[in-house]
Amino acid sequence: MKFSIITLGCKVNEYESQSMLTQLENNGYQVAEGLVFADYYIINTCAVTNMAERKSRQVIAKIKKINPNAKILVCGCASQFNIEQFKKYPQVIAIIGTYGKHDIVKYLNYVGVLPIASQYCNTAYAKNTHTRQYIKVQDGCNNFCTYCVIPYTRGRSRSRDLQDILEEIKHSQALEIVITGIDVSDYKINGEKALINLLEEVNKLGKRFRISSIECNILTQEFLDRLVKLENFCPFFHISMQSACNATLKRMNRKYSIEQYIEVCNNVKKVFPTSCVSTDVIVGFKQETEEEFNQTLENIQKIPFSFLHIFPYSERKGTMAEKFTGDVDGTVVKYREQKLNEINKKIYTEFLNENIGKRHKVLIEQIKDGGSQGYTENYIYTYIDEKLPNGIYEIETYEIFKDGMKGRLI
Repeated sequence: MKFSIITLGCKVNEYESQSMLTQLENNGYQVAEGLVFADYYIINTCAVTNMAERKSRQVIAKIKKINPNAKILVCGCASQFNIEQFKKYPQVIAIIGTYGKHDIVKYLNYVGVLPIASQYCNTAYAKNTHTRQYIKVQDGCNNFCTYCVIPYTRGRSRSRDLQDILEEIKHSQALEIVITGIDVSDYKINGEKALINLLEEVNKLGKRFRISSIECNILTQEFLDRLVKLENFCPFFHISMQSACNATLKRMNRKYSIEQYIEVCNNVKKVFPTSCVSTDVIVGFKQETEEEFNQTLENIQKIPFSFLHIFPYSERKGTMAEKFTGDVDGTVVKYREQKLNEINKKIYTEFLNENIGKRHKVLIEQIKDGGSQGYTENYIYTYIDEKLPNGIYEIETYEIFKDGMKGRLI
């Protein structure tokens, strides 16, 4: 019997899908990923936006075209958020929410949303890869941003045991580790915030590693001073922002001012001059005026960003923002998105230009178009003419090319 897992959404979902593949394989099933022919499919859904939920449902129709007799299990945030949207499909024989992925074989025929765990659920280690591997260290979120459903679909923040994390990294064959979670910044040991302690321990294992996403409040001077001593750390900082206007941040229930955020990012670039700094920006949040948006435009250009992820606001039922008045007209949202995209293109080009003639270490992830491709330690996608075996190579980036740069071996 063959299973295929289809993953939507965040890096945590990607990790959990790899863990489910391991569980199924350990129980004697054939496993695959994506829209390939299989007897059973597991859709690991996302609910962060309306579009993500829609895509989760659309996958069912795509599966039916591949195998009309397929049986489907739905799990993840979209099913936790609204189980009813999946019950109408006859191919769907099982539905669970976010709980149960850690023991997926047990729930292959279960229909119903189980209570969210209050403690971190250990699981089978993720299926091994030889390039980059996500390692989940934390789940849930206590922030309750007014636009976000994740605290309701994932539950409160809970952290994984340090030794279990380190054992999985030792077990991994990957050349690069990505530390991930719903709110990695809230990683705790014995109830105390301890992300830097975790990273110091990871560093000792000798693999290069990076953090998937981080909150600005944790990037204190002490944190950065300790982090810069870790020789295996990749200087890539995706620092959550969402808006660069204080009034908007307050409505979002984000717990910092834009002045604090700017100071943190400037400190990051002082300590890590070659680092890549990126963020997310939500466009058209409830009641966002033209003045507020212009403040965001102005402040973004004061921050040493390398690139932005830009999203139009997507209202989610059950959040605080759903009760807010003041929807922003769709045409205005598209215009604002376009303005931010123009800035994004400019700052990304500037970042790439800064890296012309610089030395980097590239992890080769694929052979394609007669050459090798992969990311530098500071997250520049690099194209090399030679076909190189999987590994990490010292290169010089010399020219902007496609979505990244060309590099030559040193």
